[in-house]
Amino acid sequence: MVRKIVKEVISVLIVIALLSPILICVVAPFFVGGFFSVVMSGSMEPAIPVGSIVVVRKVNAEDVKVGDVIAFRTGESRVIHRVIEKVENGSFYFRTKGDANEDPDPWIVQPDDVCGALMLTIPYYGYLIWFAGTPIGVAVFILVPAIILIANEVRNILKYRKGVKG
Repeated sequence: MVRKIVKEVISVLIVIALLSPILICVVAPFFVGGFFSVVMSGSMEPAIPVGSIVVVRKVNAEDVKVGDVIAFRTGESRVIHRVIEKVENGSFYFRTKGDANEDPDPWIVQPDDVCGALMLTIPYYGYLIWFAGTPIGVAVFILVPAIILIANEVRNILKYRKGVKG
């Protein structure tokens, strides 16, 4: 009996460990008006490792300070880099740099291009999200649990039928 309870507790803890980051990524942006993204480059290492998930909160560009990590648009993509300079001359813009990069970014970031500021990093969990989108990942995360559930229900039905007949 104790063994069964321990197995169930371990199963619940594993499910919570796997699902809580997803819940955080979905719920947190909803409350702060932001978004989440998987980091695909090493430009912000070691602060943000490749494969991490970042949650970005909406922020007014006027409130961004030197040292903040911001998400901003550059053409069709979004970049997450640290602000190294806020240049003010009537209006203002930002100079940014990835922590792992030797040189500052070759562009300037206009206030309208700022998407938000870094709120939360979940290291390496993005690899799991990426894996879940592959054919093998679909099998592991959808088919295997479905097969286990079906097999368990069939076993329960067979036990019940034996008990009714016996």
